[in-house]
Amino acid sequence: MALINLHNHSTYSDGTLTPGALAREAARAGINYFSLTDHDMVGGWAEMGPALKEAGISYCSGVEISTGLHENLHILGYGIDPADPVLAARLADFRGRRVVRIRKILELLKGLGVEIAFEELLVPEGRTVGRPHVADAMRSRKIVNSRSQAFKRYLAPGAPAYVLPSGPTVEEAIKAVKDAGGKAVLAHPGVVARIMDLPAWKAAGLDGIEAFYPAHTGAATRDFVSLAARHGLFVTAGIDFHGPGSERNKMTGFEYSDEYFSEIKRLFI
Repeated sequence: MALINLHNHSTYSDGTLTPGALAREAARAGINYFSLTDHDMVGGWAEMGPALKEAGISYCSGVEISTGLHENLHILGYGIDPADPVLAARLADFRGRRVVRIRKILELLKGLGVEIAFEELLVPEGRTVGRPHVADAMRSRKIVNSRSQAFKRYLAPGAPAYVLPSGPTVEEAIKAVKDAGGKAVLAHPGVVARIMDLPAWKAAGLDGIEAFYPAHTGAATRDFVSLAARHGLFVTAGIDFHGPGSERNKMTGFEYSDEYFSEIKRLFI
């Protein structure tokens, strides 16, 4: 049985495995079709591409762009050119906005008696910083026991150190993907179903929906497959793997079927 998993993160964003280690993990799990989709970052592909080739895994280059519309409104880009200079500039801008947001979060935490310096987040220059890095710093200080506890107590919407996202609009995220030669896909639609505007996003260039996702029930998956068909969109599948210690640490995939994934397969190397 062939497995597909096109949503994964490495240490270039908020994952805990290097791209090479991530490729080896995918190989151990028997994944046949794979993508690395770091947040607002494509730097991991220099290592990921050769590692996947060595492992004999088919892949397409990917990225996940976080929008400012909603905390979980993300656009996945597949088949992009990781070396595209315009994409690189746009992603650098998006990452810069993240730094501003994280510094605001650290200021709020300081007001709550939790003082963490930005440098403690241990994010190398040029990589993507996010709330999980703050959660990891709090965990290393034993302020919390896990990323999820840090989010629940401090970092999630409604929590005392939450700051609204400052990413691009959905349309800007889609354009960034399309201008880099890629296909734009709505990530984990189940968590943003109430605010979805597929007609508008389709008009802006949206190509697909991540219908197959661990948090979706079977009924929800079928609904998203039908919804995609009604709007002329293809479907993809992803696990949203982040690695050991992240609580999203089970590398697996969905059963590959041409019925669902023939369109995205066109992008595989």
